[in-house]
Amino acid sequence: MRAMDGFDRFGNPESRSFDLGSGDEDRIRGERILLYHCPVPDGPVAAGELTRMMAERGLHLEVHHAPPTRCDLTAGMLAGYTQLWYLSGQTPTLSRQQIQLIADFVGQGNGLAIWADNEPFYADANLLAQALIGCRFSGDKQADRVMTPGAERSRGHFLDHQLTQGVNNLYEGITICTIDAAPPTVTLLGRSHDGQYCMGCYEADGRRVVLDTGFTKLYPDRLHRSAGLGRYLSNIAFWLAKGSRDVEYRLLTSGRESIAAVRQGTSAAAYPFSVAKPAATICVLQWDSPATMQLTLCAPDGTVASHVSSCSPIRVGLQAYLPGTWSAEVTGVDTAGALVPYVLRATQSTAVRVDTLPAQRGGDADGQVIMPFYFLCDVSGSMAGDMDDLAKGLATLHHGLLAEPIVNDLVMMSVILFNDSARTVVPLTAPEDVTLPALPAAAGLTNYSAAFQEFRHRFETDRARLKGTGHRVYRPCVYFLTDGEPTDQNYLQTFEALMTSRNNPAHPYFCAFGFRDASETTLRALAYADAGGPHKRGRWFLALQGHSVQQALASTVEVIGQSILQSARSAVDGAPEVALPAAIPGMVGDRGSA
Repeated sequence: MRAMDGFDRFGNPESRSFDLGSGDEDRIRGERILLYHCPVPDGPVAAGELTRMMAERGLHLEVHHAPPTRCDLTAGMLAGYTQLWYLSGQTPTLSRQQIQLIADFVGQGNGLAIWADNEPFYADANLLAQALIGCRFSGDKQADRVMTPGAERSRGHFLDHQLTQGVNNLYEGITICTIDAAPPTVTLLGRSHDGQYCMGCYEADGRRVVLDTGFTKLYPDRLHRSAGLGRYLSNIAFWLAKGSRDVEYRLLTSGRESIAAVRQGTSAAAYPFSVAKPAATICVLQWDSPATMQLTLCAPDGTVASHVSSCSPIRVGLQAYLPGTWSAEVTGVDTAGALVPYVLRATQSTAVRVDTLPAQRGGDADGQVIMPFYFLCDVSGSMAGDMDDLAKGLATLHHGLLAEPIVNDLVMMSVILFNDSARTVVPLTAPEDVTLPALPAAAGLTNYSAAFQEFRHRFETDRARLKGTGHRVYRPCVYFLTDGEPTDQNYLQTFEALMTSRNNPAHPYFCAFGFRDASETTLRALAYADAGGPHKRGRWFLALQGHSVQQALASTVEVIGQSILQSARSAVDGAPEVALPAAIPGMVGDRGSA
């Protein structure tokens, strides 16, 4: 219908840059979605297409078909997933224990999408919605029409929300039910032409739930023939992902009536936007055509940051966490005379803390930021069969960092090995200056305290050295890898004394990875809770039973590399922030306890 001017035949913007969080996929990459599919008589969802769609966002979606007459969902089945999409059947099958299991899953910061449909296909959906949110589903109405943006609770319209970003026309579903008796904590996002509240969401205390009353839109004959569904589903997956929490995304170029574009040597009108409370603010500019573009960001106090690049996207951020009216401006520096379409969004961290160490603010404020990452690796006797895999993993990580030029300017890495004692085998330095040594034979016990003591000593020395050369040293991040329980009895006392804010104002972000005989209880205790608020709690991960150390190390190294790269990019944007991993395939994990 409008494909020639940047819209698809349904009137929605074609560019994937309009998807929620586009260009920020590193936040969620590697997370897994379980689509639990209760029996329905008219066929399964388009599993292959949904899997491909999620893979484009860096997510892994897997479909599990429930037995005919019961729900077989268990804690083991949910382990390793950060989202559950529950497609309800026509008879109730969830037990009280399973409802509590799902409630606990959501309470741990994981996402839930409840998919209902016309009566009676909301039996389990009602059990979940009533228990977790306090609302229910009811009714049986013919829908089969397309909604457009509009006022709250008006028929045939949906609200502007992160879940509807980049959507101009959205299919209702074939026959649908309605969200009934919704409390104020539920945002009713859309109302069908016949008055059914057909989509909604819930967000409170770190819990996120999506409600949809027309799961027929997931069927193979509807998924690609229906308006806006691809982007709507992509937005749901990103919004529910663990890695996207504490961040708000706002499209400054909405794509409602036209696609924003700029010519060479001209600037588009400034895009003003309001920030109600202190927030780390970053603007992201994306375009598809060959061009050199400039993005300029202005804070309420007049502070300006700007960047020019021929590579999309451009990210510009400011460390001035000021509420008020900000503005962004896009300039076509070199577009070869063509009109270049673009997408501009503002990204705001909703839980801000300035993490530059207090002792380093002031005199060296204009120096280069350095983000230090320390790898504490267990080489005790139980690792004897895994040393080659550990060496390979470190080499793969190092090679990946060398391939990213921005990393070399902003990131330094160090490797500490520990068993009975601990020693630094790679001093803190830029990746291009790192020479990985041959690892020693595995031997000895697993002395956690020795590792913590070596890190603390080394970081204090490294910090003083870097400050002496005019650098600003960001709060360090520790990746702790072990295959077993500590053999020293006082490891927690040592950890609290050296690695937490109680006795160390420069305490690190801490991310613990466990394999083989490591326990969840021990790892959870090391994922230090007070690292700057709920979004800055440490992380812990434990390999699932049956997942080999070799597989776990390979997955861990890949996700750590993404974590470091995303952290470095935040420093380029002007708002450095350590991006701890959110999920790892084959491992269960979470943030530290409050």
